[in-house]
Amino acid sequence: MPLKRINLTFTLLTFIGLGAFSQTKSQNNIYETYDAIVGLDNTGLYNGTEFTDPFLNTDGSYRYFNGFDYTKGSVAYNGQYYVNVSLKYDLLEDNLLVRSDDNLSVFNVKMIPEFVTEFTLYNHHFVRLPETGLSLSGNGFFETAYIGNDLSLYIKHTKKKKDKALNSGIQYRFTENNFYVLKNNGKYYSVSSSKDIEKILPEKKELIRNFSKSYKALYKSNPDSYMTKLLKYLDGATENTK
Repeated sequence: MPLKRINLTFTLLTFIGLGAFSQTKSQNNIYETYDAIVGLDNTGLYNGTEFTDPFLNTDGSYRYFNGFDYTKGSVAYNGQYYVNVSLKYDLLEDNLLVRSDDNLSVFNVKMIPEFVTEFTLYNHHFVRLPETGLSLSGNGFFETAYIGNDLSLYIKHTKKKKDKALNSGIQYRFTENNFYVLKNNGKYYSVSSSKDIEKILPEKKELIRNFSKSYKALYKSNPDSYMTKLLKYLDGATENTK
């Protein structure tokens, strides 16, 4: 059964202003104190539908970002900023989940994607990019890997599900299937390798190939770090030629 939607408004924080993810520690404390006084149940954070996971019989893998359990994070949701709340990012269906932490009840809520502006989990910052001009599945959540002057890189974290028939029933396995989105001159491009970037930035072909030769090991061990470093390098090279 979907949870009853809560859509309560409040005005105490309007004089502070919503500057999500650029807050000072003292401002975060103000938000957290307010939530404690009012109660998160009354702030609109749980405005969504109940979430249940039907794929719990796994081989030890999980459909979520960086682990199975909820973790404390921050989120800008429907115009309000929340800190130190229990969040989990579902990579299978590209949804952000939130859990109540009160002593009266425990429930899991699938947040309304259109209401999520950005969020932070495990020190990773995510934003919603609903209008990239790309035909991508999901709700448009991307990790901000690098935001530069001329070039920016976003990581699209996704997972695929595989079924395996056992005597005890169906067992599920989840595997990563990430790709990247490059922003150049206000336009977005879906990329999966440095060769894709060469096609978008042919004038940087030599720089890209030199970088690739130097960081072959990093590409194999950590593609996300490799692509992030490559974009920083290319953006810096652009600055040096101006």
